[in-house]
Amino acid sequence: MMPRSKRSFKLGAASLLLLQLQLVSVMPGAASAEAADVPLAPATVDLIRGHDWTRFSGATAAGDEVTVTGIGRAIIPWGNDLSQPTVSNPPINLRGPVLNILGDFSVSFQMASSPGKSAGLQLYGTLPVIQDEWRQEGKAVSVMLKNGKLSAAVYNGSSAVPKKAAFNYTSAGTIDVRLLVKSGKLAFYVNQVKVGEMADPGVFADGKVYFGADADVGSSFTLKSLTAQAEGSASAVTVSDLGIAAVPQSADSLRALARTNVPHLSIGTAAAVIPTMTDSAYRSILGREFSILTPENDMKFQFIHPQRNVYAFAEGDSLVEFAERNGMAVHGHALVWSEANPRWLTQGNYSAAELQAIMEEHVKTVVGRYKGRIKEWDVINEPLKDEKFNVNLGLRDSIWFKAMGEKFLDIALRAAHEADPDARLYINEYGCEAEDDKADALFTLVQRLQSRGVPLHGIGFQVHEDIGKDSDGTYDPVSASEFKRTVKRFTDLGLEVRVSELDVNMHGKVTDTLRSKQAEYFKSILALTKANNRFTSYAMWGFTDRYSSLQPEGKYNEFGNGLIYDEHYTPKLPYHKIKEALQSS
Repeated sequence: MMPRSKRSFKLGAASLLLLQLQLVSVMPGAASAEAADVPLAPATVDLIRGHDWTRFSGATAAGDEVTVTGIGRAIIPWGNDLSQPTVSNPPINLRGPVLNILGDFSVSFQMASSPGKSAGLQLYGTLPVIQDEWRQEGKAVSVMLKNGKLSAAVYNGSSAVPKKAAFNYTSAGTIDVRLLVKSGKLAFYVNQVKVGEMADPGVFADGKVYFGADADVGSSFTLKSLTAQAEGSASAVTVSDLGIAAVPQSADSLRALARTNVPHLSIGTAAAVIPTMTDSAYRSILGREFSILTPENDMKFQFIHPQRNVYAFAEGDSLVEFAERNGMAVHGHALVWSEANPRWLTQGNYSAAELQAIMEEHVKTVVGRYKGRIKEWDVINEPLKDEKFNVNLGLRDSIWFKAMGEKFLDIALRAAHEADPDARLYINEYGCEAEDDKADALFTLVQRLQSRGVPLHGIGFQVHEDIGKDSDGTYDPVSASEFKRTVKRFTDLGLEVRVSELDVNMHGKVTDTLRSKQAEYFKSILALTKANNRFTSYAMWGFTDRYSSLQPEGKYNEFGNGLIYDEHYTPKLPYHKIKEALQSS
């Protein structure tokens, strides 16, 4: 990728929820209120037994317990600036239990951890948004324990900086922890003793609790129990599990129209695993409108290979399974890149031979896991610089280039082909649509690879474009006619091509005229791909402004404007222009 509440419940519904809980979730051994003439025990739900913890990165489920190993997953700031701290990105169980709450409630867990090691849970009221180079925090409470200290962090959903507190406790061995959410307070208990409290900024106001877990890298803890309980007669809790949904299809969708009228062309989008699993509106559009998806982040090196000998496949697995359930192909992204490389790799002081071995093993492991399931791969992502193309053959001075020179491309592409001989292998690049020096550098790179017999099947042209005018200047996108001439050079070499990351960012005052210009540009690029059957995909870098890499970094309440649905999932003019163009062959 190129650089860039309130709830209301009717009493009847709450009463029904309470009745359901009393029928199926009463604590074992509790007598009936009528028979014993005592108040009914608060409804308690078990969040481990009968729920899926097997598809949670770093976790191993056995019986009624879950062992969590810290994988140290983090997001690297753009530019690989080693002076900037990484941003922790711990796993979330996106295939397991979700707590549905009404009113006051508590969550209790029992854990056994290694002495001197940090371990604990994250409870999310709203989930984070993971962008290319930054993490927008949701509403959450993190509870971590180490050496007699409970460290709590509370995120309010509008800032990356949490409110923090630390509370001392006396305990050894197995520890019982309870978080009580009641009357605007978050109260923390260890072994039935209250150790402290914090103000609740409405973390769970949306009525949901999602679960994550974390530990120090390489250490582990055992979650021996995890339960939730309603606190008070007006409160209720239930639990449901996240699953892979089959989305109802439409004969009028973009994918259906393309299948009928432009059969050589897939309609694609980048997709993020969190909204795919948890946002029904996002999921419905994704599965209905598109025929191929690209994992936006979940297969990048820093996400899928967070430690030297640790892979985190759960998120990628879920996207692939969603695609399969909904008749979609998958375009894997991105195996080898100068960005999004974890610190263990970039600060490991590895020799050139070691880096080559790491790269080959990474490519073969990831491609091999999805052999026969992922149709095509961005094996090489953005290898070229933006200027000085006469230096280093125009290649970026990446960790891979420093170790292997240009041959890193050959090695990576051959490794991918060995792992899955049927997969189509791509180089994906931005800023190469125009007839300019960067496009020339890409063209001559491809010629060199072909002369060496390297397996390469296609080029992904990202087509990140800007239109409008602001204080920095006037923006005019490359024309479809110029792009057509550039593409012909590559197809004449026998390559297939794809539009891989299309978005059109509007600058300055957004007028109806500018919106119309944006829509016509989407349509003009589609017309180009329709007319040339060497194009395999017309794919966008996301489809809704709600989840967009064009969102200004760190701006929690702002959205981008470069995609075909707005932040409320309303189709914009570009969507209608694309649909109009797909209604004929």
